[in-house]
Amino acid sequence: MKPSGKLRIGKLGVVITGGTIGMHPGDAGLAPACGLETHLREALRARGRHDVGPFVELAPLIDSANAGPDFWVRVATAVVSLVEDADCSGVLILHGTDTMAYTAAGLAFLLFGLPVPVVLTGAMHPIGHAGSDGWDNVSGALDLLTSDPAAGTYVYFAGQQIPAVHCSKWRTQAADAFTRTQRPTIDLSAPAFPPWSYRKLVAPARVAVLSLHPGFEPAALEALVAAGVPGCVLECYGSGTAPVADARFIAALELARSRNMVVVAISQCPEGAVAFGHYATDHRLKTVGVVSGGGMTREVALAKLGILLGSGLSAAACRDWMRVSVFGEL
Repeated sequence: MKPSGKLRIGKLGVVITGGTIGMHPGDAGLAPACGLETHLREALRARGRHDVGPFVELAPLIDSANAGPDFWVRVATAVVSLVEDADCSGVLILHGTDTMAYTAAGLAFLLFGLPVPVVLTGAMHPIGHAGSDGWDNVSGALDLLTSDPAAGTYVYFAGQQIPAVHCSKWRTQAADAFTRTQRPTIDLSAPAFPPWSYRKLVAPARVAVLSLHPGFEPAALEALVAAGVPGCVLECYGSGTAPVADARFIAALELARSRNMVVVAISQCPEGAVAFGHYATDHRLKTVGVVSGGGMTREVALAKLGILLGSGLSAAACRDWMRVSVFGEL
């Protein structure tokens, strides 16, 4: 339901956040380093591209393992400034691969309503190294931005254009590190615009992810409740089953509901989706207040839940919004 629109292609802004693409070797291994902007400007000039710039380099540059919800807001703020103050018709974000899918999901929601496309890319090897995939990814991402795509947030990597809400990092050694997730979707469109937009950025709440496994210890959920964590993504088995025969597990979920923690169930299966009502076990989850996250990935469920809670909505309203799609993420 995100408003779409196409603009005349003009200059493209670039946000440099760090990541492998601009790293240099050091005593302890590869680490973020300045100089990528200069390298890119020279390479673009040599290729006759004069539509790229201004550049924004976020300081300090980081390994994306250090990127969290607060960082998403910093990136979103830079993007909005490039669009509104510098009149850019699209924005390229250079980002580390490890948490790129999380940042992309966060930006998809934070930048709701932004009338231009935003593309994230990076590299598996520093752009200055022989055989690096960095330039191919940058060049492909820029070509995508100039192909007049619909407004929205995308990841471009190894020749793939992937919507931010359907993207996961899948591999650590191959160049095609990212995949478009093939999860069943449920068409439950949001009845109204969400209570935030790129003009009203929110600070996402810090929420947790717990993955169920045989022998799962309910004390882990109890500890989150005691710590005041407002939301939890619960990675369930299959289509949403869980060890509901464990009285302590059910008691922990009831405690979470009583403390207004929003618990959202997603599937652990790479191509799975939660569909409450198929098994008695998942019905029990529903009765203790767990919300079905449908076909959402971990990255999207984490980002959406954090932003909903950060926007100041009540727990009940957050549960309602988690049940409907803003971008077809469900």
